[in-house]
Order: sequence, then structure tokens, then C-alpha cells
Amino acid sequence: MKPIGNRPSAFTRPCRATTLSVVALLTIVMLPWPAVAQALPPSARAAGSGPYDAAGLAAELRRLGAAIEKSSGNAKDIEATQKALPPSWKIDTSEAHYEFSSEPLRELLECNKCDATARKSRCAQAKSWTDTIALQVVGYTATSPSGGPDARSKLDQIMKRREFGAARPPGQWDLLRERINAWLLRMLSRLFENIGRHPLGAKLLFWLILFAVVGWLAMMLVRFWLGRARMDELRSVGEVAFACSWQEWIRAAREAAARGDFREAVHSVYWAGIAHLEDDGTISRDRTRTPREHLQLVAEATAVAGAPQTLRQRDSLAALTALFERVWYGRCRADARDFDASMKQAEGLGCDLQ
Repeated sequence: MKPIGNRPSAFTRPCRATTLSVVALLTIVMLPWPAVAQALPPSARAAGSGPYDAAGLAAELRRLGAAIEKSSGNAKDIEATQKALPPSWKIDTSEAHYEFSSEPLRELLECNKCDATARKSRCAQAKSWTDTIALQVVGYTATSPSGGPDARSKLDQIMKRREFGAARPPGQWDLLRERINAWLLRMLSRLFENIGRHPLGAKLLFWLILFAVVGWLAMMLVRFWLGRARMDELRSVGEVAFACSWQEWIRAAREAAARGDFREAVHSVYWAGIAHLEDDGTISRDRTRTPREHLQLVAEATAVAGAPQTLRQRDSLAALTALFERVWYGRCRADARDFDASMKQAEGLGCDLQ
């Protein structure tokens, strides 16, 4: 009988199996890493989702294009490349974070039922796509502005200029105005939609708008003609003032008062006084002067001379000018008392009314 300790027991066999498993695992782990990497398809090594910078993404796309070109239309390599593609490539730049979809390339490589010629054509298109995108990424990097440390300060200085002073966020009034405009647009759109359902209402609205436009144009024309007539009236007065003497102006004033046109009578009395001042040399003849400029000239002459006669002329002309501006330019109603007051001031200017 053999000793019990020399017989293999049930516990000895599992220990040997465990030892073999550990040895096999260590053998696999200790294999050179390049050998394991070579077992993967080139496209699987090249594909990745990033994030990349612009130069890194361009290099990644070029490597992917080289792998597609190397497959030479092989169905298994194309399928492996397609499966290894990430959903998108993430790009980080100094401006922002971007995400670039790989769906266009995936669609180009989708050719399961294609023959060898079609697969090669698809691979050529996919290679062209990757090269084009890589060039665009590199071009973006070359043309994008480099933000220096003082870029923000330069921008602040530019925005402080006077031409950008109005640039500001919308205020409460701006927001309210936008809401009102949006509400009006909604109301108008609803109105036109409802009108479109009723032809008779559409016709009535059209004629109302037409009448409103015609009425507005007629009002503008009337206002223009009235203003033009008033300017023609003032211009004709300036032209006639140099052709009449002060005696003729007084005669015209009395005739206007006799027929009840006291506004014209006050106007004629004023020009009689100006003509008299021009005749005695107090002011010079100039049809471009306004009534206030005539008064200023008389006041300057009074300051130089200081004679009682010139002081009386200054006061009389001031009172006559105020009356004339109220009646003629202000188009206020004049009566016999205004005419009598204007004649009294004309007499103070030196006009002999006997």
C-alpha cells in the first residue's frame, strides 16, 4: 500500500489547472505591444473622436484617407473602417468648441452590395472628401486671427469711440416697442387672413385705403399751395417796398382802411415808416433784411447819435414792428384801433400825415 501522501488527491488537480491558466495569461500580456497593434486594422487605429486641435484633426483625416486608399476597395477593410469611424470629431479652438459629423464619410463608405469597381469609386470619393476637409481645416487655422493678450483692450478702445456710443443693449422702451410691433403684425396678419375669406370685405378695405391715400395727398397739396401763396405774398411785398415812396404807402394804407382791410392797412403803414427811415439816411436800402434787423439798425444808430429824435424813432419803430409782426406774420385779426396805433407810430418816425 502506497502512502496516502504520494497519491494525487482531488485538491491537487485543480491547483495544476489554475497554474496553467495563469501562465497562459502572463504569456499573452508579455507579448510585444506592436504585435497586438498590428492586428488591428489601420482605420481602427486612425479613427478617434478627439478632441483635436485644427492641425491634429487635419493629420487624423489624412491618415484616415491613406487607410481608405490602401484598402483598394476591399469589402472587409471598408467595413472595418466604417465601423471604426466615430460619430463625430470634436475640435477645440481658441474661439469655441466645434463638433464635426462623420456621417458624410460613413455614407460614402456604405457599399455592401456594390461590385469591386463601385467600391473603388466610393473609396476614391471618400479619400477626396478627407483630403478636402483636411485642407479646409488647415486653411481655417491659417486665416483665423490670433487673439493676442491685448486684443480685448483694443476692442474696448474701439467700442469707446463716439461712433459706437449708441451701441447698447435694448432698454425697457425698446423691448416694449418690439412687443407692440409684434402685436400689430399679428393683428394685421389675422385681419388679412379673415379678409381673404370674405371677398366683399376685401374690396371695402381696398377702397377705404385708396380713399385715405387720396385724401392725404389732397391735404398735402393744399398745405403746399397755401404755404407757397404765403411765400409769394411776402416776396411780392419785398419787391414792391423798394418801388414806392413813404407817401404812396400812406395813401395805400388809408385806402385799405377805408374798405375795411385793416390788416393790409397796418402792413402799408409799416413799409411807409421803413421807406421814410431810408429816405432820411437812418438805414440803408436792403430788401433782404427782416423787421427785427431794421429795428436793430435803428437802435445802433440811436446809440451812436443819442439825439432825442433818434430815440423817438427807435421807440416808435419798436412799437410798430411788434404790431406789424402780430398782424401780418402772426395773421391775427386787425381793426381800426390797430390802424390808428400804427399811424401814430409812423408819425413818431417822422412821417408827415397832414
